[in-house]
Amino acid sequence: MSNSQIVESRSLPLSKIPVIQSDASLKKALDKMTEHRLGIALIVDVEDKLAGVLTDGDLRRLLLGHQSPLPELLITPAINFGTRTPSVIAASVSITEAARVMSEKEIWDLPVVDESGKLIGLVHRHNLN
Repeated sequence: MSNSQIVESRSLPLSKIPVIQSDASLKKALDKMTEHRLGIALIVDVEDKLAGVLTDGDLRRLLLGHQSPLPELLITPAINFGTRTPSVIAASVSITEAARVMSEKEIWDLPVVDESGKLIGLVHRHNLN
């Protein structure tokens, strides 16, 4: 891994990751996660700024901790069950720094945002090697 490489060179583009709008249902998030074969859905607002993330871990905690019927959960906005202030990284940051953040926070995926907070990609731990 070269220290000179930046996150943008290794991030997955929006077309390859599960991105949903902030009003999308949990069912929509699950469908997108399954379609893209990733354990994360990135939630954006109307300006495509990152509003939150929903992970496989969030889903496990949801199913173990809620007594609501499954059909009711599936129509609820996914953002209600995710993280509204996820860790993010700028596209211009080094791959080494991204790996450090992911290791420190014990996460597999790190959303990539521009200066305004607009989602532009995703760094997945497997893409760093």
